[in-house]
Amino acid sequence: MTPSYVLREAQAADISAIQAFEQQSNPHPWSLKLIEEALHSRQTWLLQCSESGQLVGWLTASLLFDQSELELVVTDVQRRRQGLGRRLLKHWLQWATEQGCIEGLLEVRQSNQAAITLYQQLGFEQVGLRKNYYPLAEGGSEHAVLMTCKLK
Repeated sequence: MTPSYVLREAQAADISAIQAFEQQSNPHPWSLKLIEEALHSRQTWLLQCSESGQLVGWLTASLLFDQSELELVVTDVQRRRQGLGRRLLKHWLQWATEQGCIEGLLEVRQSNQAAITLYQQLGFEQVGLRKNYYPLAEGGSEHAVLMTCKLK
């Protein structure tokens, strides 16, 4: 049986669950302070398994004038490549369009080819590169790929 999922806005009561999820699912997890700030100043959504209530994805995005920027999207490591990230991203882009945005923005690690492919499938195009932007755990750094998507 295919699991079903519920997509909803994140709330302050979700902070500890988001923090635990970040620690287990994100190789570069956000701090508690960043999570709290996102809940207070950005748009955030959670994706949960309907049966268990388990958090399987979360996305946070900012809104500035007629642009919305993806700040973070993370899915459960055990459930990747099942369309959860795509579902969150499509929801964000629909929301941004409803808010009057004409463009979606994001940056992604150059090494994250799976994410880059997904973003391209959703209409994003590379528009730039931030050299040596992301630190690497083993030392050194890697580039950030800057991407945009026209919404209107």
